[in-house]
Amino acid sequence: MSENKSFLGILRIAIIGAILLIVTNGMTFSGITIFDEAILNEFGWSKSELKFRDLVNLVASSLIMPFVGVLIDKYGVKKMMVIGLTLIAILYYLYSMIQTTYHMYAIHLVFAFAVSGAGTLATVIMVSQRVTNRRGTAIGIALAGTSAGGIIIPQIGKPLLENFGWRTAFQYEAVIPIVVLLVIVAFVKPVKFNKTKETDLSKKDEETGLTEITFNKAIKQPVFWAICFAGVFCFYSIMGVISNLFLYLRELNFSAASAANMFSIFFAIILVAKLTSGVITEYIDEYKLFRIQLALMMLGTVGIAMNSAALVWPSLIAVGIGWGGLYTLLNYIIITTFGVKSAGKIGGVISTFEGIGSGLGAWVTGLVSDKTGNYSASFWIVVALLGVALIISFFIRKIVPED
Repeated sequence: MSENKSFLGILRIAIIGAILLIVTNGMTFSGITIFDEAILNEFGWSKSELKFRDLVNLVASSLIMPFVGVLIDKYGVKKMMVIGLTLIAILYYLYSMIQTTYHMYAIHLVFAFAVSGAGTLATVIMVSQRVTNRRGTAIGIALAGTSAGGIIIPQIGKPLLENFGWRTAFQYEAVIPIVVLLVIVAFVKPVKFNKTKETDLSKKDEETGLTEITFNKAIKQPVFWAICFAGVFCFYSIMGVISNLFLYLRELNFSAASAANMFSIFFAIILVAKLTSGVITEYIDEYKLFRIQLALMMLGTVGIAMNSAALVWPSLIAVGIGWGGLYTLLNYIIITTFGVKSAGKIGGVISTFEGIGSGLGAWVTGLVSDKTGNYSASFWIVVALLGVALIISFFIRKIVPED
């Protein structure tokens, strides 16, 4: 394994990871919501029919993640990233041709394979394999790309939508993944590890600087299942908010332009929180910080659930800061708790739980809104689930290495 000890070396690999996530997350999740209103107006679908695409995408992604994790461990992240970016480019072009909900659902089903191979898990592993010093900072910078995607991609899509319509906008944006694919091919070099024997279950590894725990032992640890179930509720909550935020703001009588700008600012807040939480883990225990961020996110969601335009900004700031830290910390804790050599398998299973939560959050939040007439009840459900996650978070702690 190669080490990046210089600041520039750390920054280079972290920025590549951020660029990748700007595309994979921004184009398949947050950025695509800018087209929601135009699609609903053209086809006359309900919000729940539209948001069912996110359930298809995220649940399918969660179900295949353990298998993709095995492929990442076996063949390396670079090959999976190239495949994922190629799929996104093709699917964006096909999106411009949809005529029914089933066309849209089919595209989002294949998006699941793209995001699984070139998304957060692959990025965290890529950075962790190549950075030993300041790993928390590097992961924080890379994961900021998920939020930067929510800032950058809507701002690309908005003028294209206004000037050319949503179908042509999708065709133009299909070029973006190809450009990033070329960056990955040129600048991400493969790494090789010395093989670790299966009997070395939880030894401190000189190569990674981490306590390396095999998959078989990890799934027997209470902390593994605590992370899984906390992940379900946290990801349900944030995807419920993100996926429905634009429509929620429109219901509160914000203009389309204002809603799009607020959406981008919200992701800017999350981005800053991801960056700072990664740095803070160099000085403060990540498990304690995780609980603080979770409590802050829950507080902000209470304000959103009150369905008041006056509370939108303070609530979004609290949710953004809380979630930004949580997202970085969830991924960082997986690496610091279990190590990197089996991170594909371990992270793949954890991502299964997170993906199921994400898909349900995006869909159920829209569904409950359809049934009740507004988003208030939807977000009170989110508050309750975050409360459960906060209780579970006290079971997330370090594993003591064996002598």
